[in-house]
Amino acid sequence: MKYFFFVTFLLLTLNSFSQKTLSAYIEVRGNVDALGNIYLDNIIKPKKLTKADSLINYSQLTSITSLREPVKVINKLSEVGWTLVTVTHVSSDKENRPNNPFLLYYFRKEFEL
Repeated sequence: MKYFFFVTFLLLTLNSFSQKTLSAYIEVRGNVDALGNIYLDNIIKPKKLTKADSLINYSQLTSITSLREPVKVINKLSEVGWTLVTVTHVSSDKENRPNNPFLLYYFRKEFEL
């Protein structure tokens, strides 16, 4: 009888330890105009989905990024579990010629499998 409880306990703990987390990342691009206003682009769904990409609800993300205002988009994404990882500002190309500066927002979300 004590082996039955031991095996049951072992199976229950193995089930809880077997769940692993999978991190997914998205990139939101924003253009900066001459006055410093930031305009966000919609998130594009990749043509070839990886295991993490298949867990992302792209229709929900498209509706969030349609708000276009960066602060509102960041707040809405954090409400649904996305964490802002980094923001990168790109202002010139490799030959230091001026181009249209843009921002890259990177978000991460952890999924449990």
